[in-house]
Amino acid sequence: MTTIVVVRKGDTAVIGADTLGTYGDQRESAAFVKNSSKLIGVDATWLAVTGHAAMDMALRNIFQETSCRRSFKGVNDIYKTSLQLHGILKEHYFLKLDGEAGDEAFESMQVSLLIANAHGIFGVCSKRTVLEYTKFYAFGSGEQYALGAMHAVYDQDTDAEQVARAGLEAAITFDTGSGAPIELRSVTLKG
Repeated sequence: MTTIVVVRKGDTAVIGADTLGTYGDQRESAAFVKNSSKLIGVDATWLAVTGHAAMDMALRNIFQETSCRRSFKGVNDIYKTSLQLHGILKEHYFLKLDGEAGDEAFESMQVSLLIANAHGIFGVCSKRTVLEYTKFYAFGSGEQYALGAMHAVYDQDTDAEQVARAGLEAAITFDTGSGAPIELRSVTLKG
């Protein structure tokens, strides 16, 4: 369980995440887990990851390899990158697809991502739908709390970091699958 957020306001994009890991009823706080970050830096792009902890490690490993061509410049480039990721996850990282409903049109990547870079803020759902957001979005177990809080403060005299912080603080306050501390990264948007 986790909560990740992304915000675009003015000339800044901010991406953030809580740092709590959970395995069933067991909570693994950042105070006890050194590699608790759910944010991944790839070139000049930041990704926030939801899903199994092994997915975070797989993605970090994939993006360190030079064989993974990637682009996060827009919806179509991100979609192509997500298709390539899905193939790599299945072929080299043993992504398990068993248990999915047989009538589903597409296989799941078993992960959802938020993306922030100079080109904007984006989301990739588990079936590889890519959306570009104009203001903010959240994924994860605390997404409803985060979305509500960000909606409440977005049009106030706040900057992108304050909006993202409000979303994550609401999630860690009310969602049992999210916990402090939070992490935030900022990116300057182009034009």
